[in-house]
Amino acid sequence: MSNPTHNLIYKARAYSGEDGQTKHVYGVIGAAWSDESGAITRLKLDTVPATWDGVLYVRAREEAAS
Repeated sequence: MSNPTHNLIYKARAYSGEDGQTKHVYGVIGAAWSDESGAITRLKLDTVPATWDGVLYVRAREEAAS
């Protein structure tokens, strides 16, 4: 199996920042793989949080610094 190319992210919670604006904390709950053309073809959820609203964000994984 190839390595995942993307993370699946969800909005975990909201809080008020020092400036009084609402900010959010995000968590990784799975991974996605893309095919040769770059299209995402497979998703894997590792967990389903109890507070999850059903919305996922797909973000490319950053390469590890060498």
